[in-house]
Amino acid sequence: MGNTKSVPSAENMTTSHERTSDGSIIESVESFTINKKQKQSELSDRDIQFLSSQTGLPADEVLEWHHKFFQDNPDGRLDRVQFGKFYRLLRNEPPERLNLISDHIFRAFDVDGNGYVEFGEFLLGFAISSRGDLRSRLDYAFECYDLDSNGYLTEGEIAPVLRAMYTLLGIQHVQDYPPEEVAKDLMNKLDVSKDGRVTKDEFIYYLMKDGIYRNTVNPFH
Repeated sequence: MGNTKSVPSAENMTTSHERTSDGSIIESVESFTINKKQKQSELSDRDIQFLSSQTGLPADEVLEWHHKFFQDNPDGRLDRVQFGKFYRLLRNEPPERLNLISDHIFRAFDVDGNGYVEFGEFLLGFAISSRGDLRSRLDYAFECYDLDSNGYLTEGEIAPVLRAMYTLLGIQHVQDYPPEEVAKDLMNKLDVSKDGRVTKDEFIYYLMKDGIYRNTVNPFH
């Protein structure tokens, strides 16, 4: 992905497998190459059809989000700060509840790990996190917790994201059940192999079954 982002043409889209190799939802994320002859405010019919097929969003919604995305970010990509501001458009919660969690969600949306969320990454992340099935949403949730992006979770990684989840959920009496205690309890349940770390499969398998923890852990309800 280039430093200046133009609208991709369908033939310039290639499937990215940079996050996982297990056939998960990430295989649908699209990396866009630069076509400087195109105007960033344009999407061809092929582009729209392709993005619609990849995300499940209707064509008019693809166009609507494309307009919003480029309106205040003409280079076609969002850094962490820009993403935090843009993410407020997606959620009904008060902005102060989103400040902490948006930084972790940025990591989930930044599929190629280049420090920016580009339009294809955003559109797929938005579609999956808001309308995807439970397994797909938990796949994205795992990336929020994987602070070092090494494919495993530790207790130390779970706690700070849980604290951001407390803020998102508006939990007032944090001292009654501190995130650090929740992280310890959750780690005991998630770490089936008892090796001190949690794989994505372990994370998804447990939370698919346990709705109580899932409602606290998953930012993508």
